[in-house]
Amino acid sequence: MHVASNKLDPSAAQRLGLTDPAASGVASGPDAGKLIDLSWLATLAWRHKWAMLLTILAVLAVTALAYALAVKKYDASVVLALDRGDQQLVRTAQSNKDTIVDSPAVDTEVQVLLSPEVATAAVHNARLNTNRAFLAASAPDAVGPLSEAAAANILRANLTVARQGLSYAINLAYRSRDPQVSAMVANAVADAYVSGQVQGEQNARSQDINMLRSRLDQLRGDVIKAEAAVASYRASADLVAVSNDSTIAQQELSTLNTELASAKAELAASQGRASANAGENGTAVNSSPVIRDLRTEVSTLEVKLAEQSSTLGPNHPDRVRTEAQLNSARQSLRREVSRASAGVSSDVKVDSQRVGAIQAAIGGAKGRLLAGNNASVRLNELERVAESSRQLYQTFLDRYRVELATRGTEKSKAQVIARAQVPPRPSSPDLLVYMLGGGIAGVIAAVLLALTLEWRERGIRTRAEAEELTGYEVVSSLPDITTMDEPDFHKDETLGVPDFLVAHKDSPFAESVRAIWTALKIGHKGQVARSVGITSSIPGEGKTSTAIALARSAAMAGRRTLLIDCDVRRMGTTIALDLRGRPGLAEVLTGEARVEDVLVVDEPSGAHVLPLNSTAQTPLDIIHSDATATLFDRFRQEYDLVVLDIAPVIPVAEARALAAMADVTLMILRWRTTQRNVVRTALRELDRAGAHIYGLLLTQVDTRSSAVLGEEMAYYQYYYARGELRANPSP
Repeated sequence: MHVASNKLDPSAAQRLGLTDPAASGVASGPDAGKLIDLSWLATLAWRHKWAMLLTILAVLAVTALAYALAVKKYDASVVLALDRGDQQLVRTAQSNKDTIVDSPAVDTEVQVLLSPEVATAAVHNARLNTNRAFLAASAPDAVGPLSEAAAANILRANLTVARQGLSYAINLAYRSRDPQVSAMVANAVADAYVSGQVQGEQNARSQDINMLRSRLDQLRGDVIKAEAAVASYRASADLVAVSNDSTIAQQELSTLNTELASAKAELAASQGRASANAGENGTAVNSSPVIRDLRTEVSTLEVKLAEQSSTLGPNHPDRVRTEAQLNSARQSLRREVSRASAGVSSDVKVDSQRVGAIQAAIGGAKGRLLAGNNASVRLNELERVAESSRQLYQTFLDRYRVELATRGTEKSKAQVIARAQVPPRPSSPDLLVYMLGGGIAGVIAAVLLALTLEWRERGIRTRAEAEELTGYEVVSSLPDITTMDEPDFHKDETLGVPDFLVAHKDSPFAESVRAIWTALKIGHKGQVARSVGITSSIPGEGKTSTAIALARSAAMAGRRTLLIDCDVRRMGTTIALDLRGRPGLAEVLTGEARVEDVLVVDEPSGAHVLPLNSTAQTPLDIIHSDATATLFDRFRQEYDLVVLDIAPVIPVAEARALAAMADVTLMILRWRTTQRNVVRTALRELDRAGAHIYGLLLTQVDTRSSAVLGEEMAYYQYYYARGELRANPSP
C-alpha cells in the first residue's frame, strides 16, 4: 500500500518560513524576520525564569555588599552670590556706568574658588594642616601635621564648585568622611574667598593711591616747566607783531610750484621719447637705413653660418671666415644703435637740470617762509604743551582725591547667602544609584545567562521549529503528564503513561493521542494508512510509551488494533506489558508458532499485542525479511490499525528496513531534548531506506512552558478546565 508522505510543500514551506535553515541559508529561530520578537523574549524569560531570578538576586546581593563596604562620604555646601552692581560709594566721571557682572565673569569666579591660592588661604586661616579632625578624615595615614601646600592639595581634590544654572549664584561643596569636617572646610573656603576679595580690593586701592601721588608730583613739575618755557620764549623772540614778509614768500612759493609742475611735465615727455628710442628697437634706431643694412647683413651671415655648421667642421677656413664676418657686423650694428640713442638722451639731461633749478628756488622760498613763521609756531606749540600738562595734572588730582575719600569702604563682590550645615546623611554612596545599577546589571546578567542557556540548548521547542527544521508536519504534541498536576500519575511505573490514558480518557494527554489516529483517519473512509511505524532517532525519546498509548486509544475507540514489538534489542513493548518468555514475532517468522497462538489481548483496552522475545540464537536478518513484509500485509487486511514499535533509527540498522515496511512512519521528537543534527540524520536515513515519513510527534511537552510557547496544550488545558467547572459547579 503506497501512501504519500505528509511533507510540507516546498513553496508553501518557504511562504510560511518552514524551510530547513541549514539548506536554505535563512536565519533560524522564532520569527527570524522580525527585528525584535517580544513573544520569543517572553518565552525565553519564562523558560529560564528561576535561573534569571537567582542571577538578579545574586547581583543585587553583591551590590548590597558593595554598598555596605563602601566608604561613606558627606557633602556640605555653601551658596555664594555675586553682586551685579557697582561697588563704588563715590562715583567719578570714569565710572559713571554700572559695572555689570556677566556670565563669563561668574565662570571666572568659579575658577578662582578652585585656585590653589584660595585653598592655601583657607588652610592657613583655619589651620587645617594641624586640625586633627581634618587630618583623620582626609589623610588618616599621615604622621603628624601636614604642610599647608599638602593640605591645600587634599582640600582641592575634594572641593567642587559649580554655577547654579544661569544664575549669579555659585555652589561650593566639600566632600569628606566626617560630616563636621565637610561643613567646616566648606565654610573656611567661602570665608577665605570673601576675605581675600576684600583684602585684594584694599591692596589695589593702596597701590592706586601711591601711584597717583607719585604721578602728581611728576605732573606738577611738568606744568611748571611748560609755563616757564612759554614765558621765556616770548621774551627772547620779542613776539609783538607778525612780519608781512610771510605773504610775499607764500606768493613766490606758489609761482615756483607752478613752474616746477610744467618743468616736470616736459621732463616726463623727454624721458618717454628716450625710453621709446632706447635699445635696438627704438624709433630712431629703426628709422636709420645704415642700421637696417647692418641687420640684414647679420641675418644673412647667421643663416650662412648655420648652413656651414651642419656640413663643415669648427676649424674649416670658410666657417672661420664667416664667423669673423658675423662678429664684425654685430659690432658695427651695436655702435650705430648706441650713436642713434645718444642724441635722444641729451634732451633728458637738459630738462632734468631745469627741474633741479626750480626745486632749488622753491627750497629757498620755503626757508624764508619758515623763518618768518617760526617764532609764532613755536610759541603756539609751547602754549599747547602747557595747557595739556595743566589738564592732565587736574585729572590726576581729581582721581587722587576720590581714592583718598573711598579708602576703607572696600567690600567683596560676592556674599555668602547660605553657610554650610553639617549634613545629616551621606551623599556617597547613593543607595538608590547602587540598587538601580545593580538591578540593571542583574537584568543584563540574567538576559545573558538566559541567552547562553538558550544557545547551549539544541533541542526542539515548538511545532514551528520542528516543521521549520525538517519540512514535515507535526501530527500531534504529547504533553508531559508530570506537568499537568495529576496526583494519580505514577511516573516511575513502566506503563505509567499508557495506564494514565486508560484511566483519564478525557484528559489533554488522551486528546493529543487521539489526534494521531484522527489525523490518519483510522476506521473512516479515506483512511491514510493501516500500518504505522513509531520510531525515534535515539533511545529515551518515548517511542514505546507512545506506541502503546496509540494502540490503546484506537482500541478503546472501537478500532481493531494490533501492536507489534519490532525492537529486537530492547523489546520495549514486550517488557512494558510483562510478556517476556512468551513466543512472538520471531517464532512466527521462523515457523515455530502460529499467529493465532502468540497474539495477546491487552486487557485495559482490548488491543491485540504481538510480543517479541529475542534470544541469542534469533537471526536478526529475519526481522526485516520478505516474510516480515508478507506478515505485515496480512495484518493490514485483518486490522484497522497496526502499530509497529520500531527501534531507534540511528543506532539500529534494521529499524530503517522495518520502517520502510509500514504504510507510514511517525518520527518521535522529545521536546527540548532531541538535538537538531540527530533529527536530520535520522530522517535522512529513513529517506534512504525508502520509508514513508508521514509526520512528527513531539513527546513530553511541558504544558506550562508550552502555554507560553503557544502550543495546543494551552488550549487543551483551558478547555478541560472550563469543562470541569461546568461539570462540578461550586456550591
